[in-house]
Amino acid sequence: MSPIAKRWIRRLLVVGAVCLLAGIGFSMYVGRQLIAPVPRVIGKPPESLGGEAVEFASGSGSRIVGWLDASKDADASILLLHAIRADRRSMSGRARFFREEGYNTLCIDFQAHGESPGEHITIGHLEAMDAASGVEFLRERFPGLPVGIVGTSLGGAAALMADYAEPPEAFVVEAVFADVETAIGNRLDIRFGRGGRLLSPLLTWQIEPLLGVDVETLSPVRSAARVEQPVFVVYGSEDRRARPTEARAIYAALAGPKQIWEVVGASHVDLHRFAGGDYESRVTDFLAANLRTGND
Repeated sequence: MSPIAKRWIRRLLVVGAVCLLAGIGFSMYVGRQLIAPVPRVIGKPPESLGGEAVEFASGSGSRIVGWLDASKDADASILLLHAIRADRRSMSGRARFFREEGYNTLCIDFQAHGESPGEHITIGHLEAMDAASGVEFLRERFPGLPVGIVGTSLGGAAALMADYAEPPEAFVVEAVFADVETAIGNRLDIRFGRGGRLLSPLLTWQIEPLLGVDVETLSPVRSAARVEQPVFVVYGSEDRRARPTEARAIYAALAGPKQIWEVVGASHVDLHRFAGGDYESRVTDFLAANLRTGND
């Protein structure tokens, strides 16, 4: 090999090493931003919602803050779980609607969100413990009343992944990712175009050392196989963050009674706001059929 060729090879190796190091550094920055807590001052419930601010201890180790609205003569309770990097305010529209339907409602901030303290967002690991603790809180506050969960994105994932002392009687899960590796890959494709998910390993490898969680456990589709209670899976036909194929995979994996609804034209958005009356009618029918069967 000629000296010139050797020099070019050395230069290419140096450039490749620099690019690799830069990619690792960038991925570490993005990874830490993804799990960074999002504290916000929220305060009392808005007058349009009513109710009271509450706090309770969670299995996640956090003190969970929320809004509880006890409806007079309620015969069931609904726990509302928000998406990643959101907070309980994003579920207030649903809470108002469910109150009008005669349910008790509890909107919470997951750990590391809103007013609930936490070191990291854990993409469902600790948030699942918050979901289980929220169900337990409602059962203690309203003994004997059935409990349903309505969760969107991370909220739906946490609901499916949770280990409950006494599972809720019904679930509505919206825009839920199948597993964390697919979720990260989807977002990289959106950010960098097709092939962006090739960078996914540079992010997923950080999860275990940063969060102390096995990546394979962050899988709503795997957890769905042990959910025996009725589940209503709702998803947008144009969702690129939690794709329709993922929703259908979760639906197929569910062990118990189930329904599925594709909201035509919706992306990864608030499906209640997008579908309005159609959403309210379908969700009301599902919850009434599974939470109020003994009260007719």
